[in-house]
Amino acid sequence: MITIKNEEYLVNELYKLLDNLRGRVDTQEALEFIYILKAWEKLSNEKKVDEEISFENFYNQKVEVKKLTVIFEKLSKIIKLFELYRFNTKLVDDQLLTTILSFVKNVSKLPNVNDMFYDDKGKMFDYSVSNQIAELGVKLLDGKSKELYVPFTNGFAYSYYTDKQIYADFQMSQAVIIAELINILDNGNIEFCLTDALKNPMFINPNAPHILKQFDSVLSFPPFRLKGKLDSDNDKFHRFKIHKGTVLDVAHFEHALAQTSSKAVVLMATGFTFSGGVEEAFRKYLIEQNYLETIIQLPPNLHSATSIETVFFVINKQKSDDTVHFINLKDDSFIKRDGRRLILKDLDVILGIYENKKEIENISIIATNEEIINNNYSLAIDRYVIPKEAKELQKTLENYKLIQLEDIADIRRSQLFKDEEEGKEVYEISPSDFSKAGYTLECGKIKQIGSQYKRLQTYKLEPYDVLLSTKGTIGKVAIMGEISEATIASQAIQVIRVQGNDKKDKAISLYMFFKSNLGQTILSSLVAGTAMPQISTSEIKKLSVPILTKEQEKQTALNFNSELKMYNEIEKINENIQAIHSKYLEVK
Repeated sequence: MITIKNEEYLVNELYKLLDNLRGRVDTQEALEFIYILKAWEKLSNEKKVDEEISFENFYNQKVEVKKLTVIFEKLSKIIKLFELYRFNTKLVDDQLLTTILSFVKNVSKLPNVNDMFYDDKGKMFDYSVSNQIAELGVKLLDGKSKELYVPFTNGFAYSYYTDKQIYADFQMSQAVIIAELINILDNGNIEFCLTDALKNPMFINPNAPHILKQFDSVLSFPPFRLKGKLDSDNDKFHRFKIHKGTVLDVAHFEHALAQTSSKAVVLMATGFTFSGGVEEAFRKYLIEQNYLETIIQLPPNLHSATSIETVFFVINKQKSDDTVHFINLKDDSFIKRDGRRLILKDLDVILGIYENKKEIENISIIATNEEIINNNYSLAIDRYVIPKEAKELQKTLENYKLIQLEDIADIRRSQLFKDEEEGKEVYEISPSDFSKAGYTLECGKIKQIGSQYKRLQTYKLEPYDVLLSTKGTIGKVAIMGEISEATIASQAIQVIRVQGNDKKDKAISLYMFFKSNLGQTILSSLVAGTAMPQISTSEIKKLSVPILTKEQEKQTALNFNSELKMYNEIEKINENIQAIHSKYLEVK
């Protein structure tokens, strides 16, 4: 018998066999079959099947596929795994079956079931959480409860880090077999239901079938941005208070909440912390109900099959205070590289910060619900865990009388205009077209607008519009000059149109504010997302800006002109430098 030296050795031995079978059988079918045989062997050794249909008895006779089919049929009457498994008799012939049986017999233990079927080695599914993230999720929950509910489970890594009775559900039929293999081979304790829990939850209060079973601990890794139709209005369990539309993120979260009596840990894409619409409404609900205990921002590239950044929401329905603990694990002190992947260095350090509610500069902070409300219910980590220098700059705003931008200006994100290749010619300005100083005039690429002419009247730019880049490139600013040609802004731009008297002076003041170190720092604190950084229109509308006196406006206008003069001088110097280079080797 092969003695297990380490997990890597064991995996290599298994893959040697699978490589030898490649081209003769389907690799995934063969992998499942090998694990089924190993489970059969273990059940036989534990005397959970009769001698007549035991692995050892079959192995010691002439190996035939037709005999195995009869035995599997008998096993299906007494063992759930074999009731679920459908043996494909075309998978192997007698000789190949003998080869596989010999391997199973001579390897004392197969690699961890979850790793083989869900990890990047198995490649069975598009996405599942890593062992480390599953372990962290388990440890964030209260260890006193005896049961753990895991809705929408795609992967069972968490089952290796808890001795609780696990209740899990998922839609993919093969997951039931994998759960049973873990129960048998890896001593798991999983009760699994094959169901779409949104439409047909299976864990019900046995004494009141109109009520969902309540769990002290819920752990969920729902799919990201999954779309589907859900008749949430007619849900007999009244779970869906916020969900609407076809994206099911909020519905998944609401189901987890509905079956939580105490604590839940839910892994969501980072965008869920700052997106508008139904996601914002749900965040508002969490704060109003005082359910949210902790937000833990995870580093990027922790998952093997997706680059999506993720965040743990820790829910506690028994909270006694009105604060939320924000923890940012993107700091280099928490991560290290393992080959091409990032991993967390020390879960115990992270758990120490969480359990002791530590506040650490640039890492973690405790914010009140009121602060979150003032941030328009955004839970983006950068709104709360702010570098010291940025905090000091923001404090300078306290010396001014402030007003929300939407109270002095109309703000809207520009819309997409298709180039129809006929009709009126218009300029479309992108952030790269912004003048470095002074006014921006007609520039950018030219598009032709025909059928969209009515929309053009709504979105065309006017003199003294302030343009702010809030998608992709963040924080570039322009102010429109006296333009005579129809000009529009690209979708990456928020258009801010100052209202009231002295429009020109106020627009210049706003333009210079956004360009200042203070303005840029404030804008950077509003950024959400990493793959595509952006600031939402609602954030810009609620942004507080200083109200300047007439004297301050006058000085700001002088600074505006001085900046333009300096840039013109720089431009002349650059032209002179270029002239020197262009005259290389010329002799006077």
